[in-house]
Amino acid sequence: MGKRTKQYKRLMRSFEQLGFRQPYQLLLTSDVILDTTKLDLVYLFEKTLSTKNLKPMITQCCIRALYAKNAGPNRDPTVVAAIERAKTFERRRCGHLMDEDPQTEYECMMSVVDPKKKGENKFRYVVVTQDDNLRARLRSVVPTPLMYVKRSVVILEPMASSSAQVREREERAKFLEGIVRRTPKRKREEDESDHDKSGKEDGGGGSDREDAGQAGEEDKPKKKKKAYGKKQPNPLAVKKNKTTAAADQKPRRPAGPTAEASTETKAKRKRRKKASGAESGEGGAAEQAGGEETAAVDAAED
Repeated sequence: MGKRTKQYKRLMRSFEQLGFRQPYQLLLTSDVILDTTKLDLVYLFEKTLSTKNLKPMITQCCIRALYAKNAGPNRDPTVVAAIERAKTFERRRCGHLMDEDPQTEYECMMSVVDPKKKGENKFRYVVVTQDDNLRARLRSVVPTPLMYVKRSVVILEPMASSSAQVREREERAKFLEGIVRRTPKRKREEDESDHDKSGKEDGGGGSDREDAGQAGEEDKPKKKKKAYGKKQPNPLAVKKNKTTAAADQKPRRPAGPTAEASTETKAKRKRRKKASGAESGEGGAAEQAGGEETAAVDAAED
């Protein structure tokens, strides 16, 4: 995208703030069509305005001007080509009759762009003309984008000073409206003020109604608000602590006191080796003598 294209796009965005909308209505004069018979005029317009939403239009007086240039025995082929191209554009009815109310192209264009002569482009036309006098006159009509063709290039004029002043004024008004904005009254406050006024007009009768209304409101049971506690986490999603897991396990059964006592009282048995042969006989005799001695001792003690 070139520098000029960006500039034109920014300029048309400024005109859109003044009420221009797509598709743009291009109002052409006969001299533009005559000068661009060998060019793709619609493509040039689309390229200049960076959009394909365009409506090229021509008035009946401009077409009559083309036919007047082709009058006579010698017909110019460029004029014939211009007439054929003009027929493809949308016809803008200006209401000027050739016999009763003949108008020049200049007067016709001024009556179409500014019908009430208030200096306002009411229908938001983009005027395309090669006439310098017409462009100079239309610069005072707010807002009017002006275009012309120079060396097979369509040029969009910068915004006129009158249109720029109007745009700045509107932007400033919007800005101030956003800052100093009157706060709207609430409906409840308006109802209360109307109720107070009606009570004063009744001469005290309104106060009794207010008291009755307040008593009726007090008699009505007030709805209790539901108390919401703290939000607890999902117990199924919470990881258990190790201490709680150990506490949940079943304790082992402790050993009973009888078992401990029996183990303590029980004496350990000593294992004795058996004596073989004479040793066993001597040992047996010794054991027998020992047994007799223990028996005698026991008898004496008794």
